[in-house]
Amino acid sequence: MGMKYDLNHTLVTSDYHFRDWTHFGGVLAESTKEEEEQHIALWNSVVGKDDLVLYIGDFCDGGIGDLEELSKKLNGRKILIKGNHDELGDEWCRCAFEDVVKEMRIDELNLRLIHVKEAAKDLRPGERIIHGHEHRYRLMSDRPATTRESICVCAKWHGWKPITLAEAIRQMDAVQG
Repeated sequence: MGMKYDLNHTLVTSDYHFRDWTHFGGVLAESTKEEEEQHIALWNSVVGKDDLVLYIGDFCDGGIGDLEELSKKLNGRKILIKGNHDELGDEWCRCAFEDVVKEMRIDELNLRLIHVKEAAKDLRPGERIIHGHEHRYRLMSDRPATTRESICVCAKWHGWKPITLAEAIRQMDAVQG
């Protein structure tokens, strides 16, 4: 039997790429140090201390010290669904996350959480995907389409705030067709 999820107190997000500003002299950075502080404040504005955040990949481009520091700054209990930039070993990631997994299924909601949507294999009938990874587009008009079958929860597309599972499902349900 799987874990029960409170749809309004379980949040999903991805691709903050914390500490990316330290790489490449900021030339290819996802955000600046100042923007990162704003992103932390935005996260904490919607995530309570006891909320659960299912973080769907590409959390931090720094080291173990960065993981520990960020974990203390960010509200909520956190589970990491690893992304292509989460290169530290699982044992290191557990200093910031309650659990570290490659992907996650929420059977009672028929949901699959995985960083790269195209990597989801063996979908069950009607199973829907919550994913990240698609954030490198420059224009908001290039935002990945939400469909009845999938939603991208990259922080960039959601105002740098995690969204609740209830909201992710509502957005997929609202798509016509």
